[in-house]
Amino acid sequence: MTQQRLTDHFESSSHSNRQTEQQADSPPIPVPSTKFIEIDIDSFKKHPLWDILVETTHRSPLYVGLVNYVRTKILPSDPHITPHQLASRLSISLGEALVLLDEMRRES
Repeated sequence: MTQQRLTDHFESSSHSNRQTEQQADSPPIPVPSTKFIEIDIDSFKKHPLWDILVETTHRSPLYVGLVNYVRTKILPSDPHITPHQLASRLSISLGEALVLLDEMRRES
């Protein structure tokens, strides 16, 4: 039985690491943006996934802060803001903006 050198093992593992780095440099898979989706909120709320979207938004650690910010800063100055505008302004998803605005407008 022969003993292998440690450098042989490290050279082969560094070669596989280089292959992994090359794979990481591959271009990302394009994801379609929701910026241009036209949404009818009334029909959207009847969809079975609406409840999942609401639950996901409520579980976000930023939810409480976003609700307070939208309620005190954004809606008083722009009460007719659209979900697209809110999502862009707060850098959140369109789904989160839909849920936030729906809840704020139901409170009023």
